[in-house]
Amino acid sequence: MKRMPVEQLTPGMVLAKPASNLAGQMIVPAGTELTATLIARMQDMGLTSAHVENSPGEEGAPVQTLAELEQALDRRFRRVTEDPELTRIREAVRRHLRATHSAKA
Repeated sequence: MKRMPVEQLTPGMVLAKPASNLAGQMIVPAGTELTATLIARMQDMGLTSAHVENSPGEEGAPVQTLAELEQALDRRFRRVTEDPELTRIREAVRRHLRATHSAKA
């Protein structure tokens, strides 16, 4: 079990403990397998971290596809689409993801 920032969560991870908001209300129960949509909702609700059973680098951790990585990238930059500098940064990261992902294949 490891506590991780919500922005580092990836689809396929499983919550080891319930995720709760600042008021203590349970948002996502323990044992839930995370999806990209659920992670985005957790971010939108202001959750900053969660306890997961598996994390990147541990045996059994899910491997993300290029499409999942690009969806996560777009989600992180969704509020700044009009900023030309941040758009260039997003596209540089996208090129890097594509280059490193194709090198692994």
